[in-house]
Amino acid sequence: MPTAPTHEGLSTDSPGDDLPALVAVSDTTLRSAVEEALSFARLRPVSSGSVPDAPLPVLAVVDTATVEAAGPDLRSWLLPGADGSGPPVILITTGELLDVEDMVRRGITDFVLSPLAGNELSYRAALIRAESLAVRRRREVNNLLRGKARVISAAVRATNDPHVMADAVVSGLGGVFGADHVALTTFPDERVPELLTSWSRPGTRAAIPAPDPGQAIEVAEMLWENGRVLAARDHWDPECDTHPILHPAPREAGLRTSVIVPLGHGDRPFGIIWLAGENTERIWTPTELSLIQHVSGNLAHGLVQGHLITAQRTVLARQRELDREKTDFVATINHELRTPLTSITGYLDLILDGSGGGISPEIAQMLEIVGRNASRLNHLIGDLLTISRSDAEEPRMDVEELILSELLDQVIASLTPAAASRNIGLTLQETDSAFRLDGDREQLERVFSNLVSNAVKFTPPGGSVNVEACRVPVTDGKAPMLRICVRDTGIGIPAEDLPRLFGRFFRASNATAAAIPGTGLGLAIVQDIVHQHGGTLTIDSAVGEGTCVEVLLPSG
Repeated sequence: MPTAPTHEGLSTDSPGDDLPALVAVSDTTLRSAVEEALSFARLRPVSSGSVPDAPLPVLAVVDTATVEAAGPDLRSWLLPGADGSGPPVILITTGELLDVEDMVRRGITDFVLSPLAGNELSYRAALIRAESLAVRRRREVNNLLRGKARVISAAVRATNDPHVMADAVVSGLGGVFGADHVALTTFPDERVPELLTSWSRPGTRAAIPAPDPGQAIEVAEMLWENGRVLAARDHWDPECDTHPILHPAPREAGLRTSVIVPLGHGDRPFGIIWLAGENTERIWTPTELSLIQHVSGNLAHGLVQGHLITAQRTVLARQRELDREKTDFVATINHELRTPLTSITGYLDLILDGSGGGISPEIAQMLEIVGRNASRLNHLIGDLLTISRSDAEEPRMDVEELILSELLDQVIASLTPAAASRNIGLTLQETDSAFRLDGDREQLERVFSNLVSNAVKFTPPGGSVNVEACRVPVTDGKAPMLRICVRDTGIGIPAEDLPRLFGRFFRASNATAAAIPGTGLGLAIVQDIVHQHGGTLTIDSAVGEGTCVEVLLPSG
């Protein structure tokens, strides 16, 4: 009675490169006969040993005593380190066979009678050996094909150019799968460019016929819906052709075998790939068809993404061109408008000064209105030029160290007369002279002048505008920030208008209803300048209660 193997592997009993076969036979004479039969079949008999990395046997030969000792799970008993499936098992019996169903449950796949007669065991073992070698060769070939298919897919992912992708795929599929010709066709579709790309092996004579567009679309839709490919083993055998596209045109073109794979993305196809051979019939293996489908799927995804990226780049290039044209236009308009405006305001000043003779108070009042509107127009032109430069990514910053109190004092001094004329209290809380920041003086002065003038403009007579500044410590090792708040008691901003407040030319609904003049560009410009200085701008407001605009800037 043999004992159950307790080893971690198998030891070899003879040298050589033959495949191993496990022998678990208790009778010495019978074992010798089994080993001789296996050796004749070029199998290397092995038994229990202690070689942990030995290959698994391709066959196991057991006798009745081994079966009884192993119990119901024979294969696991023979090879406890295997995955449970184990090799085929041949039972040697003296004639007392187990029940067939019981043999299946125990993992026995065949049997021979003892004593061994002729070469029966040798032939059966040789057949198993041949099958094992064939499986090994198929596995090696398939692994090689998978590796080469990955190279094709990598070439597709390495570019966004659809023509480069198509060339890589048709030549790659032809080389990897031994085709003589490969053709790729895409249909008119907004997702991909129209392509007609082909490849032929040097020295070939035939060519893939141009498919009828209607047939090609029909085949692609049929295959795409069912997740299939269309393969013809032999065009010389009409029974092998499963669609009119494969008969008779490919045979008349000199082709012998074909595979057609759909190209698509999402719920519908947009093309086909056709592989063909000239000289011999061919059975395309499931692994080959699967890998061709996989490469086709990668190509389809790449074509869609590449086409989208190309379209986006085209749009972006056109947008940049339009931005440049707009910037040039605004610069030209700025020059053409400011030149006459300068002349207009200059002559207005001369007239109001009495250089051209005396004028009545009524006329002087009218000319002052003309002057104010000319100044508003000049300010609007400046805003448009600033916005245009910002779009063109041409920020012009002359950075220097600034004392915040001096900057705010200048702003308050310039706007105090306007506030006083409307009986609005404009105050600046005392600001520490140690508050310093790095920035462009002219641009930051524009920021605070805009915010304070807006506060004055939107505050009814008798109201107040207060400007205050403080330092805000920041954790996580970051530099501290300076907070500047402009708070007013004005008309406020409706809550539904706040999200759109920084949009260009947008004005709050209540400001428009009250006919308060403005262009809707000021806050957009202010936000751009603050962001260029690494700061943030926020607005908190309530209708009828007033507005608080908060600017955070990095402290110097």
